[in-house]
Amino acid sequence: MNAEGWRYERVIPTVDPAGEPIRVVVGLIDQGDRLTAALRVDDGKAALVPLETGGELLKVLRETLESWWRLEGHRDLTPEPARAAEP
Repeated sequence: MNAEGWRYERVIPTVDPAGEPIRVVVGLIDQGDRLTAALRVDDGKAALVPLETGGELLKVLRETLESWWRLEGHRDLTPEPARAAEP
């Protein structure tokens, strides 16, 4: 269900730093006679994302992910599955 004034919502389920579930919501919000892209976390405040800001937001997100990959992401920290003992 869309929040009041929101249209075309898309929800990205994720977790906060404490591991608690949260939702990042991206959609269009009524702004007078037009729609504007916006995002919010759970039922918090909406942040308008005009075209110029949207491009910058994607750039910064990509750079942050690339930095994380160089620092930590390249290491596979997933435990290997236990192997059955051979007879």
